[in-house]
Amino acid sequence: MVKVEVLAAEKQKRQAGERAAQLVEDGMTVGLGSGSTSLAFVRALGARVSAGLQVKAVSSSVRTSQEALNVGLEMIDLESRLDIAVDGADIIERGSLCAIKGLGGALTREKLVALAADRFILVGDASKIVDHLSDSQPRIPVPVEIVPFGWKLTRQRLSLLGDPVLRESDGKPTVTDNANLIIDLYGVDYAQIPDLGNAIKEITGVVEHGLFLNMAALAIIAGDDGIEELAVEPPA
Repeated sequence: MVKVEVLAAEKQKRQAGERAAQLVEDGMTVGLGSGSTSLAFVRALGARVSAGLQVKAVSSSVRTSQEALNVGLEMIDLESRLDIAVDGADIIERGSLCAIKGLGGALTREKLVALAADRFILVGDASKIVDHLSDSQPRIPVPVEIVPFGWKLTRQRLSLLGDPVLRESDGKPTVTDNANLIIDLYGVDYAQIPDLGNAIKEITGVVEHGLFLNMAALAIIAGDDGIEELAVEPPA
């Protein structure tokens, strides 16, 4: 049963990535996200490039760059505005399209790419959608990238906002592509989301957080019944 669910999720990610790739037009500069759904988009975009589409791309992680080069995309540095950026998310709030990202560790570069794009699009399978970001607790923390120097003091400061846990891989601290560390912040107060993001950023030692607020214009979600395209809903 678990294997069937995994295969279904992988199929949905591929479908979402393929749909997003259809939105890319000839001559565009494209921002590439990180994670499994983003890689599905990269592969689909590579197929379109093989068929004659001409684009240039900026990547948000070393792994994505490697995959992009493998499928024939022309890579450039992030030095100017992008026409479009496509990325996955760990959780997406229906209505606002606010998201939590960073479980893959590339949140800072992902946010830089997203902010540089004229149009930022999220892609994912149906499991990523929630009515409220708070519905993701306790399984989805807010990832926070921090500098290694004095990291224990930074973690202590973050404890005023939640339960900070140093992310580890194979018993060692996880290191980002920027040579920084990641703190996963659990138990945060979602009552005032913008204030939470600002409070995190004000802490000395913090580089960036994984709250992507009011940034996405569209979310492409693949489920059992096909593709659903979600736009930002106006406030009630």
